[in-house]
Amino acid sequence: MKLLHINVSPDISGSASRAASAHLVDRLRTRHPQLEETVLDLAQHPLPHLDAFTIGAFFTPPEARTRAQRSAIATSERLVDQLFACDTLVIASPMWNLGLPSVLKAWFDHITRAGRTFAFTADGSKVGLVKGKKVYCVVASGSVFAHGPFMQDDQFTPYVRVALAYIGIEEVEFIRVDGTHDPVSRATALPHALNTINSLF
Repeated sequence: MKLLHINVSPDISGSASRAASAHLVDRLRTRHPQLEETVLDLAQHPLPHLDAFTIGAFFTPPEARTRAQRSAIATSERLVDQLFACDTLVIASPMWNLGLPSVLKAWFDHITRAGRTFAFTADGSKVGLVKGKKVYCVVASGSVFAHGPFMQDDQFTPYVRVALAYIGIEEVEFIRVDGTHDPVSRATALPHALNTINSLF
């Protein structure tokens, strides 16, 4: 199994999402002893956000791209190749202000590519080209969003689910580290997530 492990939290040593995803990878490695893990740490190596020149290069036919355009999309090309090369994807991220940290959104922007990860059909509809991948998404949040009064405020989970489906990935398992700052749940948030992971295996 080839695993792509994306870490997002800038809290390298104290992150709940990093702790839970490390446990998840350990469980995957137990099941698949030959697992090959590639780590993409977006906190330590943030991606550039897209600019007009890069977007223009995306929509230029490959054979017509200039050297500068090829250079501008080199990061995106590498990330798309990395995605296609993996069998399983683990995304470990905090939820910030109800949604994605910008470094994770940048990753989605780089890998959501017409002609590479999705295509237009003859009738103008879109079809995802990234098939046969399993995704585990570990999301840590200060408040509880899985149930209760803040449930409808969660913009992270629906975005990730739809964005992955857009490129053809339908098999997504969310693991919540829910309520890490809530006085009622903060002591049990990570243990509950670890138990959830154990139950998956």
